[in-house]
Amino acid sequence: MNRRIHIAWGVSMFAIFCLLIFQTFWLIRMFHYKKVEYLNTANNVLATAMETGFEEHLLQNQIFKDSPPRISVDRENATLKFVWKGDTTSIAFEEKEGYLTLLRKTFYDFVNQRSTENIVMLDSICKSYFVRNGITGKYILELVDTETGRIIATTENGSSRVSKNIISNMIDLGLTSHHGLIAYFDMPYKVFFSQLTGVLISSFLLVIFLGVCFIYQWKTISFQRNVAKVREEFMSSMVHELKFPLSIIKKKLLALKQEGVDNLNERQLEALNGGFDRVLHLNNFVFKLLNAWKQGFKVTWEKLSLQDSIDELVRQFNSVFEKRNVSIKVDYQLSRNVIEADPIHFPNAISNLIENAIKYSGGSPKVEISCKDEGNMLIISVKDHGFGIPEKLREKIFERYFRVARGRSADVHGFGIGLSYVKQVIEAHGGVIRVDSTEGVGTTFTVMVPLVTDEND
Repeated sequence: MNRRIHIAWGVSMFAIFCLLIFQTFWLIRMFHYKKVEYLNTANNVLATAMETGFEEHLLQNQIFKDSPPRISVDRENATLKFVWKGDTTSIAFEEKEGYLTLLRKTFYDFVNQRSTENIVMLDSICKSYFVRNGITGKYILELVDTETGRIIATTENGSSRVSKNIISNMIDLGLTSHHGLIAYFDMPYKVFFSQLTGVLISSFLLVIFLGVCFIYQWKTISFQRNVAKVREEFMSSMVHELKFPLSIIKKKLLALKQEGVDNLNERQLEALNGGFDRVLHLNNFVFKLLNAWKQGFKVTWEKLSLQDSIDELVRQFNSVFEKRNVSIKVDYQLSRNVIEADPIHFPNAISNLIENAIKYSGGSPKVEISCKDEGNMLIISVKDHGFGIPEKLREKIFERYFRVARGRSADVHGFGIGLSYVKQVIEAHGGVIRVDSTEGVGTTFTVMVPLVTDEND
């Protein structure tokens, strides 16, 4: 499966998860902020209503129309005198309270002495102030005894229940009555969410978009899996199909070697032996390839003459591509020739690199092979002077079934498993493969594997 698809899928999942976490955290923070903001507004409006509301109430109801009260404050003795219609009331107060607060509390005590419906009056005053300041949600008021905590009166009834999510500060109302006013509010979800509509919609659309991307990536991955499965089944079937004709050819060539060699000249005999060896080699390769497909890639370590193996490959390619006038030059700089490697897969890996160099070159391919050892590393490079590989495709060329179209020439035939197979072989030997390419100039593949030799050779 394509590694980039895995990465894109993982990034999409992570992005969606991070976005959801961020949005949840942001909504919680914003909700808390709005709640605090709403509470502060409610406290300020409630305090303003109590500071000025009594004066407005008294004026509207003309309680003092005929005989206005006289109020004097003796701060030395912390006493307030309230004189109305010959009645004088002296009230002690705390020095820290301001004049307006004292006046409001005095008015409340005056009204409280003459009315049993204070909660109705307070509700009327508060409602007008709440409406003016945009507080339109449900609320209830409670009149509480500040000394005992007893609820004196409340506006709550069966039809106006409030969740009491937001609780205001208590407002002290009187100097002698010891009454306090508390307001309870429902959480104004509709108000909060209406203010955040634009942000919520954009966030929702973003989540939907990422979700669609995730689904697309998932479908792409599923498709790639199915394609890979079909390809694997095809390759397995192809290898199986190759086994039978190769076995027949091997038997026929073996029969020829045993029965008809007397009628063959030296050149024909050489071709027969070479063909038999090649068929035997291909048969072993197909067998190993099939096992690699089923069980995973395994290396069989045997002594191998590197120079003899590469020379044999060069002879075969010169013979196969004789009409294309192929030029293959090999430079050996080896201190030791016999190495430990898989006698089938390792030469086939080098063969694939040489074949690629020929296929992706012009009319008369020129291939340069270099074999050298540096310390404990064997370094083999295969260089061509062909079309080169575009930079954007260099990371993909080792992926199974990926092929580079030549574009400027006839299509290159193949199944796209050559370089993938080469990389698998080299890595199984503990090595690495690198590619260096320039478009229009050529490509060089460099193989580096740990050099294991028999010290007796």
